[in-house]
Amino acid sequence: MTNSVTVIIQPYGKRISVPKETNLLEAIREAGVIIRSVCGGQGECGKCKVIIEKGDVQTSYGKNDLLTQAEIDKGYVIACLSRCLSDCYVYIPPETRIEGQKIQIDVKLPHIKPNPIIKKVFIPMKSVEKDLQHYISNYFDGEIEFPQHILNKLRILRGLHREGVTAIIRSDNNIYKLIDLEGGDTSRQKFGLAIDIGTTKIVVFLVDLNSGAIIDSLSEYNAQLAYGEDLVSRISYAMEYKGGLKVLQKSVVESINRLIRQMINKHGLRTSEIYDVCVAGNTVMTYLFIGEDPSPLLETKIKVEIPRNPFIIDVGDIGLDVNPHARIYCLPAAGRFLGGDTIGDILVSGIHKSPDISLLIDIGTNVEVVLGGEGWLLATTAAAGPAFEGWGVRFGMRGITGAIESVTIDANTLKANYKVIGNAKPKGICGSGLIDLVSEMFRKGIIDTLGKINRKLDSPYIREGQDGYEYIVVPKEESGVGMDIVITEKDIANLIDSKSAACAAVAVLMKKMKLSVGDISKVFICGAFGNYINPNNAMAIGLIPEFSNAEIVYLGNGSVGGAYLTLVSKNYREQAIEVAELIAYYDLLKDADFMDEYLAGFVLPGKKELFPVWWDISRKKAL
Repeated sequence: MTNSVTVIIQPYGKRISVPKETNLLEAIREAGVIIRSVCGGQGECGKCKVIIEKGDVQTSYGKNDLLTQAEIDKGYVIACLSRCLSDCYVYIPPETRIEGQKIQIDVKLPHIKPNPIIKKVFIPMKSVEKDLQHYISNYFDGEIEFPQHILNKLRILRGLHREGVTAIIRSDNNIYKLIDLEGGDTSRQKFGLAIDIGTTKIVVFLVDLNSGAIIDSLSEYNAQLAYGEDLVSRISYAMEYKGGLKVLQKSVVESINRLIRQMINKHGLRTSEIYDVCVAGNTVMTYLFIGEDPSPLLETKIKVEIPRNPFIIDVGDIGLDVNPHARIYCLPAAGRFLGGDTIGDILVSGIHKSPDISLLIDIGTNVEVVLGGEGWLLATTAAAGPAFEGWGVRFGMRGITGAIESVTIDANTLKANYKVIGNAKPKGICGSGLIDLVSEMFRKGIIDTLGKINRKLDSPYIREGQDGYEYIVVPKEESGVGMDIVITEKDIANLIDSKSAACAAVAVLMKKMKLSVGDISKVFICGAFGNYINPNNAMAIGLIPEFSNAEIVYLGNGSVGGAYLTLVSKNYREQAIEVAELIAYYDLLKDADFMDEYLAGFVLPGKKELFPVWWDISRKKAL
């Protein structure tokens, strides 16, 4: 009797042999297939649902009705709650696949003059023979370290390159170090990488360090997605599984290396020509990338002090495919949930040097808010929850192919008109689409100020379902999942909860500084999700206050932007540390005002003083 079973995973055509009773989600991961798993396999989110076409599995359906009876009848199971008892044919349905992620690469960068930490100096052979160290020293104002093992390369280089050699010098705080010698004049070949390590995606810029030009930009999923879509799930995996931290680190490094190989092959470069790497990410992603234990970041019983200095490590410590003498610079954090990605946002926006009062907001599972101007920055974070990324919303999903990204509703027929990422048949609704949808339902009177669906409306798109009343966004015949795509009152309640937390974080900072919505001059909306938000709809549902006098600026991917600025300019590395130290972090968990503001957001759109125009309009419509 064999102790192993074969799992065949369609439509990918993957086959894997695993021990009998292996967790099905683990088997799918081992086969190299990444599927939705918001909770990381804890049986909480119900997003890793798959169809067993053939074979026996031991399964439970979990709590909170993770599957409908119709899905159970079709052979659906929750992968993380199932174990393989025999050879299995597993089909990954469209709503569970992760493919075609809409990733934000662009960023609104300030103009800067390149001043990287890497310098290359060509030394003619006659100067090499005379006194190489003296020749190099004339270029720099400061102490220079000349490691003997690097100087020992001269004997070989002299015989191969009679024209001379090129010295590669790295500067750290006006202390210079010779890190390599190359034959011939290679001074024009000097490249670096700016990397954004996001929870979902990774973005890499290939940069010419001489000119500051971005030669190429590529992105792909963070392979850590297979171990949970949210930060807590990743930390839990690192803590609970033997070698879990190493697995997560290896996953992200391999994801980056795949992008590096694509870039150097495309442009005919060598990995040895990449001399510097700058990385930005939230605090958890940074810890997992460098292999630092992330468990203290979940500690709530004691005050956790996060170093506000950048992590600087040798590439050999983690195996990145660049020049072996290169170093990796990670932008500093300012708190457990205020990481280098937010520092990058601030650097790109320039609010720390602006005389105007500005607000910077990045909305995701966590919302980061920074209020400030020249010489002062007040910041906070709030757990907005993953509703805008699909958790807690029956047909919620990330911004991937098949996700509805924008919605309007016909005022006469109440039929939804929608735009789908990738022009595919709709499989669900992503965050920007959910904001549009709730806003349109509120504007058209389908829901009231409490988010309840109007029972008096006579419409084929409104009906009673298993979770109460629901609105049909996409009829079955138009959908790509073989069923009606709906939004329920339960979904709307979860979305209101998330938007209330985000808005409350903004409101508390403004209250502490005794500012009104009319005092804000600029609002910077950051991040991939933020770039696709319609600000009018976000204000209509109370996600962000009405800033009547403010210029709305879409910053784009400020995280990779910050990595780029610190890669190209030593001055921005100094600013990164200054910003991290300047930020006064405000803990909302200890503030009574936060609960008041949070609860006020449960009535759409929110407090009248935050929504002076839309509050009046919505009340008149209700009358």
